[in-house]
Amino acid sequence: MRKLIIWDMVTVDGFFEGPDRDISWFVFEEELENYIRETQENADTLIFGRVTYELMTAYWPSEQGWIADFMNKIEKVVFSRTLKSADWNNTKLFNGNVAEEVSKLKTTDGGDIFVFGSADLTATLMEHGLIDEYHLGINPVILGKGTPLFKGGPNRIPLKHLETKTLKSGVVILHYAPESRQ
Repeated sequence: MRKLIIWDMVTVDGFFEGPDRDISWFVFEEELENYIRETQENADTLIFGRVTYELMTAYWPSEQGWIADFMNKIEKVVFSRTLKSADWNNTKLFNGNVAEEVSKLKTTDGGDIFVFGSADLTATLMEHGLIDEYHLGINPVILGKGTPLFKGGPNRIPLKHLETKTLKSGVVILHYAPESRQ
């Protein structure tokens, strides 16, 4: 079974984007890029909600470098009830039942599946117990307002700590898994 991993950069106060979708506060440097390379080398699929997909497709196709190559080549799945097409390279569009589609995707052959951003999609995945690991890059900043990554849900999800990595920049990367997965 393939592993579904949430990877997000968040602020100390839990926001994954500031007002007006601002992510200028992300601390990105060589040590973080190396971490991303190491942890995502087994990934072969990314999944997004519509909003994150639209932000990603507006940015990555014209960028260059290792991460841009990774983003543009990897298989992508976007979940949306409103999009009519998904034209970014190697992208499939689904407008049906998210939990059913992700459950099926997890049983297919392949590497890890990552979710970036996509707070609403993440909430749905959490509700259905489909997330195998949470990877959070806590940035040394408090925004005071923005979009929370975790919007709440019907159930408490106890987590088991798997790993902590502290970068020189002050970013602290935490890996957790739902206790039910251990």
